[in-house]
Amino acid sequence: MGGSLLGTFGLGMLSRVPIGFALAAASLVTLYFLTTDNLAIGAQRIVAGVTPYPLLAVPLFILAGGLMNAGGISRRLLDLADAIVGRMTGGLAHTNILASLFFGGLSGSSVADVSSLGRILIPAMRERKYTAAYAAAVTASSAIIAPILPPSITLILFGVVTGTSIGQLFFAGVIPAMLYMAVLMVTVLVTVKRSGFEPEAVKTMDEKDIGRTPRDQIAPFWPALAKAIPALLLPVLILVGIRGGIFTPTEAAGMAVAYAVLVGAFVYRELTLPKIFTAMKDSVALIGLILLVMAAAQLYSWVLTSGGVPQSVAAALLAVSASPIVILLLINVLLLVVGMFIEANAAIIILVPIIFPVAVELGIDPLHLGVVIVVNMGLGLVTPPVGLNLMLASEIAEIDLLAGARAMLPFLAGGLAFLLLLTFVPALTTWLPGVLY
Repeated sequence: MGGSLLGTFGLGMLSRVPIGFALAAASLVTLYFLTTDNLAIGAQRIVAGVTPYPLLAVPLFILAGGLMNAGGISRRLLDLADAIVGRMTGGLAHTNILASLFFGGLSGSSVADVSSLGRILIPAMRERKYTAAYAAAVTASSAIIAPILPPSITLILFGVVTGTSIGQLFFAGVIPAMLYMAVLMVTVLVTVKRSGFEPEAVKTMDEKDIGRTPRDQIAPFWPALAKAIPALLLPVLILVGIRGGIFTPTEAAGMAVAYAVLVGAFVYRELTLPKIFTAMKDSVALIGLILLVMAAAQLYSWVLTSGGVPQSVAAALLAVSASPIVILLLINVLLLVVGMFIEANAAIIILVPIIFPVAVELGIDPLHLGVVIVVNMGLGLVTPPVGLNLMLASEIAEIDLLAGARAMLPFLAGGLAFLLLLTFVPALTTWLPGVLY
């Protein structure tokens, strides 16, 4: 069964069939050849893939991010980020990273981060003589913060698939997100002078001003902070509300939509009815793509489980070693390879039912495992040949994927070092939820 599933899915991907249809086709073909009696189960499992109540948080958080972008929140977050780090070496690159932290705490989607902030920051970095490839690499890699930081859509999916508390997963991602941001900023400091700027521009720059935003172009910190406070309050309200038992993560997503409308329309006064309709249209396209993949991946996962594939993989892993660290390292290798070819949300639904029982049997904390898996999937978003973040950032920067991939190498190296640290130090993910819960 495993061979039929993987072979049919691989054939679909090679034929450039959209991943949702490739997953569904592989599952249905396998069911057909095994038994026609259970073929109707395919439709039932596809529907079951998108009916769990907690999954309602996914489209709501995506819509909230779209409304915030349309309501002028992104620009104010950018102004605040520039006011904080703009005068550092590689200032606009640091602004890009810090803005991803702010915006990721609102949207929960790395693709939304690249799409919204990238269209502003990549042209701005080009104007300040950063190379197009470097601008794309910074934008794509910094967007990985969004799936780690609450309200991460990928963490929501992990919680739904495994039954792990989504609220605790949200808190488990806070410290790793901050640490990853620090890794990116160090990477910028190390690389920006060597490869971040066009050679002709470096010759004309004063050494002490390389990459720094001119003072007359930076908004004063306190006014920038005051304007951004309504936007920054949202992730705080989400986490406090969930921890305080005021609302569930799904209800928090609904609150985020209402909050985005109120702030955009009545505080910033930029969110008009036409902008709301445009944000809804753009959000529906992304929501449809994600839900199609989730529904098909649910069927694919069910067929895998019915065929005993998870049990076989678990036995194979346990035969290699019974050490949690060794198993986690093997899981990292598996996920990094899979993430190069399969979209993150689909990979979560397909692979987690296989990996999770092995991890639990070895005593690996579900919160630790969840964040490690999400980071792996995030790194897959910047790794060819699929690498959605890198593809989108390269398209915005108007460069080919290979040029973007070359510029991505230092950031990918930093990301891998961060992943190893996260793997070997579980307390980075479990300490904060342990204190709060």
